[in-house]
Amino acid sequence: MHTIKLILVMLMCTMVLGCLSQQTHDRAIEELELTRQQSAQEVEQLQKVVQEREAVVAQLQEDQLVFEENLRAKDLTVVQLQEANQELEAEVEVQEQLKDKNIERFKRELQDLYSQVTGLGGISGAQPTNFSLDMNNGEIDFDDIAKAFRDVRATLASQMNDFSQLRDQNGQLEEELEKLEARLRNVERLKKELEQVRADREAQEAKLAKVRHEVQTVGKEIDRITKALEEKFGKSLVVTQHQDRLVLTMLGQVLFESGQAQLTPLGLDIMKQVGDVLETLPNKNIQVEGHTDNNPIYGRLQQQYPTNWELSTARATTVLRFLIEQTGMNPQDFAATGYADTRPAVGNDTAEGQAQNRRVEIVLYPERGGQDITTVATLAP
Repeated sequence: MHTIKLILVMLMCTMVLGCLSQQTHDRAIEELELTRQQSAQEVEQLQKVVQEREAVVAQLQEDQLVFEENLRAKDLTVVQLQEANQELEAEVEVQEQLKDKNIERFKRELQDLYSQVTGLGGISGAQPTNFSLDMNNGEIDFDDIAKAFRDVRATLASQMNDFSQLRDQNGQLEEELEKLEARLRNVERLKKELEQVRADREAQEAKLAKVRHEVQTVGKEIDRITKALEEKFGKSLVVTQHQDRLVLTMLGQVLFESGQAQLTPLGLDIMKQVGDVLETLPNKNIQVEGHTDNNPIYGRLQQQYPTNWELSTARATTVLRFLIEQTGMNPQDFAATGYADTRPAVGNDTAEGQAQNRRVEIVLYPERGGQDITTVATLAP
């Protein structure tokens, strides 16, 4: 019994000790894991430090290379400066050698400039600025030379100003001359225009004299034609004068049958007598005009003459063709126009008025300038 208790006690102790050992083991493992993590962080930090130091070392190496390169460049620059110094010393030596030559050249140039200034002063009336320069002395003061050149330039500037003013005056004179020449050309143009106006006026006067003569000639013919035609045909033909125009008016019923455009035997006789008279007139310009009353065309006659326009034009054309064929006059002197009932001589209110409006008029102009009509027949409003 005692043994069993002992065994139980030992067993309980063993269990207690086992529990304590397991806790210790777990704590140790946790501490070991924490230590491992800290060690890993330290290793990473150490690696970063190593990398940074390696970068610094690389930068230092690059800086050392740049320094060495700059040092070599400075050495080269020193050599170049030494060479440039030697070249400069050689150039100074050459300049020293040319100094005397330049001094002599300056002297000659200064003398030439002074001579030019003196000559220009003689032309313009201005006197150059006086200056003195000892050119025979071995020691040349360049300040004196510079002053001499400034004096010469000042004198030249003054004389150039004078010449500029002279050029301005010359330019003004040239402008005035151009204006005068323009006015002269304008006068010549006006003179030619005046001569042309005079010539035109003389031509107009000659033309007017010709027209007056022709009017007088036509006026003389009026009495003869009026007497000759009225004695033969009575009131069937009336001759009137309107300014420079001579108008022969023939009643339509004497020349044509009603609604027809063919000349009657009496109409042929009248037109033959009229043609004989017209042939004797000088400078003929003849227009034949057909007129009707206001009665419209109707019946079968409309097939040939739909309106009074066609009838009046046909009658004027018939008279025109007869005169040309009868007299042999130039067709270019003739024109035919139909006016229908648009230009009545009197009112159409009565049968007598309508009879007077049915007419053919032969209008004579003294010259073609009055009317230049080359058409054979027209419909005029």
